Amino acid sequence: MFSIRDLAASAGGRLLRAGEGTPSGCAVDSRRVTAGDVFFALPGARTDGHAFLDDAFRRGAVAAVVLPAKPLPPSARNVIVVTDVLVALHAVARVWRARFRIPLVAITGSNGKTTTRNLLTHLLGGSFVVYSPPENYNSEIGLPAALASMPAETQVGVFELGAEKPGDIAALADLLGPTSAVVTSVGESHLGGLGSLDAVAAEKWSLVDALPTDGPVFVNVDSSPLRALAAASSRPGLVTVGLEDGAVRGRLVHAVPNLEVEVTDPPLRLSTPLLGAHNATNLLLAAVCAHRMGVSLHRIEERAATFALVPHRMQPRAARFGVILDDTYNANPSSMAAALDVLAAYGGAGARRVFVYGDMSALGSIETARHREIAELAARLGIDEVYPVGERATAACRATGSPPAAFVERELLASHLAERLRGEANAVILVKGSHDVGLGRFVEDLLQASSSAT
Repeated sequence: MFSIRDLAASAGGRLLRAGEGTPSGCAVDSRRVTAGDVFFALPGARTDGHAFLDDAFRRGAVAAVVLPAKPLPPSARNVIVVTDVLVALHAVARVWRARFRIPLVAITGSNGKTTTRNLLTHLLGGSFVVYSPPENYNSEIGLPAALASMPAETQVGVFELGAEKPGDIAALADLLGPTSAVVTSVGESHLGGLGSLDAVAAEKWSLVDALPTDGPVFVNVDSSPLRALAAASSRPGLVTVGLEDGAVRGRLVHAVPNLEVEVTDPPLRLSTPLLGAHNATNLLLAAVCAHRMGVSLHRIEERAATFALVPHRMQPRAARFGVILDDTYNANPSSMAAALDVLAAYGGAGARRVFVYGDMSALGSIETARHREIAELAARLGIDEVYPVGERATAACRATGSPPAAFVERELLASHLAERLRGEANAVILVKGSHDVGLGRFVEDLLQASSSAT
């Protein structure tokens, strides 16, 4: 990264307590600081990064970017004082980005961003020095922190861009300066901020508009809003991909117990540990993008087979009673429906299938209808039992009256299920809900409860 003094100049700040140290990355959460990081002490609505300066330096920070007149712990050194920490973070990211003349791939979509980013990173990894953020740092805070942490030796960067309101994607693309893009899907997510499906589609497509005119774009045209936008586009570098439509079309061989897809042109047979037909287009997008970037078809097939599943994204986890499908990272109507399709097919004949149904957030005026539709879909698919978690999912299950729903207090649910499934060996439990429902902790509680059940 920069020297301390170059960092201060890039941030537009004043350097205090100058000392030794060479920055190697950026962090905005003191708990994630590693040796060599610069800690940006962002003020927030519920907490203030300045309260964690000592923690950041104890964890190995070599510098911190702070506001004026904030108390500094004795451990603080290389302190850069600025008038706005977030503006400084963006400024540092822009200056660092300007030093690179490499391909930067930006990925956006309502579903599949992180899975596709991890897939593409893995497929490219055998041929290039690839940098991708360790998590889905795709916001106005996360993206600049990730960009400013990109190692100098990087040959290809792979990032994802998220949106909660109009203009978010364009602003992030302006910061990142991507050379190519992948658009995975358009669905009913963040409707509270974006308003309508058309607005979601327009927001995602703004990434395409932000690219250089010769920048390659890879689009999932099984998503009907994207199919319409792609058909209306005259971009020379646009590549359409899908199972039902597209210039590159795959055939689903099977979706469980692992995902396998065939492509005729170019000739590919892709087999990965991923689950579900909904991941087929993510796999195709990553493979086609990697191939256009110079990775051989044979290498793509080899690398796809060794892909490691992303935690909490349709991740099978062995339990004493069978398996938990941990899909707890986030949820919207389309991802919920796709996850239920996996549950219905997983485990074979005779499996007991259980759905722990968490609320879906940020759906605006359609939240009641969409929660009921998911409950009704679970019934049509023959799911044996549903356990709603949250007011919206609970109301939907009570209103529809099907499938068989059990209403158990959240604090008791893990022990209740562990006891109910005691002696089972072929049960499959799907656990899914929006991130703010916090069902990841529930999965850990259920695993612990099932292992201690006698």
